[in-house]
This record gives sequence, C-alpha cells and structure tokens, in this order.
Amino acid sequence: MISAKRTYTVKAASFFIIFFLSCFAAGCSLFSAGTKSGRNDILKPSGNDLIKIIVLTKFENKSFIGQDEFDEIFQKSLSLKFEKACKGISLIKPEENKNNILSGKLPKTGSGRIDSFRIAEAGRETGINAIITGALIDIAGVEERRGFLWLERSKTFARVDMVINVYDSATGTKIYEESIKQQIEIAEHEYDALMGKTPKCVMEFKEKITDALFMIGISVCREIKKQPWQGFVISGQGSGITISSGENAGLKAGMVFDAYDAGEIISGADGQKFFMPGQKAGTVKITGVFRDKAEAVILTGENIKAGSVLKIH
Repeated sequence: MISAKRTYTVKAASFFIIFFLSCFAAGCSLFSAGTKSGRNDILKPSGNDLIKIIVLTKFENKSFIGQDEFDEIFQKSLSLKFEKACKGISLIKPEENKNNILSGKLPKTGSGRIDSFRIAEAGRETGINAIITGALIDIAGVEERRGFLWLERSKTFARVDMVINVYDSATGTKIYEESIKQQIEIAEHEYDALMGKTPKCVMEFKEKITDALFMIGISVCREIKKQPWQGFVISGQGSGITISSGENAGLKAGMVFDAYDAGEIISGADGQKFFMPGQKAGTVKITGVFRDKAEAVILTGENIKAGSVLKIH
C-alpha cells in the first residue's frame, strides 16, 4: 500500500512538471525578464513613431500683383493651408524659421537657379527633412463658353499659375516639381478688374484663391509622406554623436537607427552639387533627447561622424 506521504510527493512532482511545461509552451519564465546585456532598453522605431519636419520658404512673386497683396493672399495663406493639409507632418513657417538661408531670400547658383545644395546643408543642420519652395508666376483672366447647345453661356475665370518644388535634405535633389494652373470661377466685375491688371483686384476674390491652396497643399504633402524619415549627424566625438532632431521629430531614448556614411559630393549641370548617399556604416542608439537635438552612442561601426545620415533600423 502506497503511503500518503509518497502519494503527496508524486502529486507535488507531477504538479511542478506540468507547471514548468505549461510555462515553457506559453513562453513565460520562472525568472525575472530583465537582462544585463544592455539591449533590453532598445526600441525599434517605425515610420509611424517619427515625425517628418518640413520648412515652407518664402515664395517668389513674379506676377503683376503688389507685394502686400501677395503676402496677404499667398504667403500667409500658404502657411495656414499647408499646415492644415499636412496632418502628421511638422511644418515650419518662414516667419518661425531661425535659419537665414531658409527664411530669407534663397541662395542661387551662378546661372540663377536655386542652390539646392546650400539649402540641403541648412536643412541638415536644423533637422529638416524637406524644403518647399515656389513662385507665383501669374494671375490671368480667362473667358470660356460653358454649357450645352442653347444653354451655353460665357463664364469668367482667374487662372493662377504657380510653380512648386520640394527638395530632399539628405541629397539636395528635387523630389517633387509641379507647374500648377488652377482655374477659379470669378464674377464678371472681378474679371474686368483682373484684365485691367489692377494690383489690388485679387483682394476681391482672395477667399476663392486660398481655398485652392489647400488642395495644392494636399498634393504636395502626399508626396512628402511617401519619403522615408531620415536624421542627420551634426557632430561626433569618440563613440558619441549629436543629431539635429529631437523630441520635435518623435525621437526617444533607446531608439536604434542604421547610420550611413556621408558619401560623396557630386557635381551636376549649371554648377549644382548633390550629396551622393554613402554605404551603411553601422548602428547608433539614442541616449538623450532634447527639444530639437539628440545624443546617441555608436553600437556598431566606426565611420559615423558629422554628415552621416540615419535611417530606420
């Protein structure tokens, strides 16, 4: 006859075996989940964790309308409408940007074209992912007959002719270019004033113009959202580096990124220069985050220094 003590021992052993096997199957542990390897605080960011920062520069006014009217209708409204259209993107307006190159008159090459290399350099220094530039080319009156057969009648429009370009800070290349001819229906007296090229005539239908700018903003920001987030190393010493993005871009301590070396600078037509993306140089981990800066340590690799580009790991 089996003793009660032996029965208890067998049952207890069976219980612990079943418990252990259950934990093993479920992936749990009988011990603390902590580790002294130093990698338990690593975060792998995704595109949804990070915020792209773009800057809207001052647009050029090449039309006949006065500068005051242009600033009121276009420059101010562009900032407001683009901010509304670019949900999930941090938009820096011209008046908010402290970088003189991007908030003032944009630098030009000897041939008169925008110097995309210099504005990309400025963008890297301030943690900007993309730079939006552009110009109002003209506002013209257009008269067309619309309708069907006996219902056809003449309608008057204002055609807004704009050019918008978006430059990538990582390379200095143009990632978006569009010539926009937006046609807006206006009243006959507004059309007559426009045909007379009265500079202040556009104030009469400015609301119709600003409504069109919102749709333009959606088109531009849709293209920017397709681009991957990138960060830029602005200084380095030993195994520590400084990045020109911080809390404003969604960075958090523990995030790990792939680092690519600065690469080469190549020359193109009309004296333009561009950054040629380099090879993967290693990985870095964010250790300290400030409003618009972050500190990191090099986990792997050696050739990670000022000019290096960070991408999602």
